[in-house]
Amino acid sequence: MTSGEWLHKDEHFRPGEELFRSEREFVVWSYSATHGQLLLRADRLPRGQSRLPTTVEVLFRPIEAVQIRATYRGLVIRCATAEEAARIGRNHADDPYCSGEARVLILQNAEGTGYVVTGAVGWREGVLSHLQPSLFNRFQPYVPSWPVKPLTGVGGELEVASPQQVAEAFLAGLPEGAPRERHHTVHLLTAIVERDGRRHRYNLGVFLTEADAEEAKRIIESQVSQCWIEPVAVVL
Repeated sequence: MTSGEWLHKDEHFRPGEELFRSEREFVVWSYSATHGQLLLRADRLPRGQSRLPTTVEVLFRPIEAVQIRATYRGLVIRCATAEEAARIGRNHADDPYCSGEARVLILQNAEGTGYVVTGAVGWREGVLSHLQPSLFNRFQPYVPSWPVKPLTGVGGELEVASPQQVAEAFLAGLPEGAPRERHHTVHLLTAIVERDGRRHRYNLGVFLTEADAEEAKRIIESQVSQCWIEPVAVVL
């Protein structure tokens, strides 16, 4: 079961009010240029070696400006005071991407402070399967594709595995319980074959590159009723 909250209304953001507090260690986990999404994750206590039973994630969306640490050993998120918001606003006065209508949130702990200028913030806590990339990007029936990134949309593609890593995963396997944080797209060649007056569907092969899949399709397409290539994410 996942619990959480999503704050996006003006009434949620009173100057100086504390919104979120945790003693966990948070790290910058993912960024997506689509909708300007920034995700922090915590599944350990500060300097803890073993993982906690649950994962906590904090999502900011959309963000217009940010100045934060890579790691927060304990985290407090609060609304900026009027003075803080004015000072941070002056720092971005010439930025065409800052609308001046977003909320200024202060991120702080004993090691320092930072800020995020954003439209909304939310957090979730739950048991995260090693097959799930994030509590904020889960399978949706109306998008029948397994999510392979912590956030939807376009990101830095740091989670894309190389063909060599895919091969090593098939040959050596993956450690039991290891988080599945990377993926690689393979290409499934499917064909419809008519036989004895009936149409049969077959998955003919999986290819690591689109070029190989297209070549295989070219070779067989004159011998089948129909064939096509589907990109499929292999989760590592």
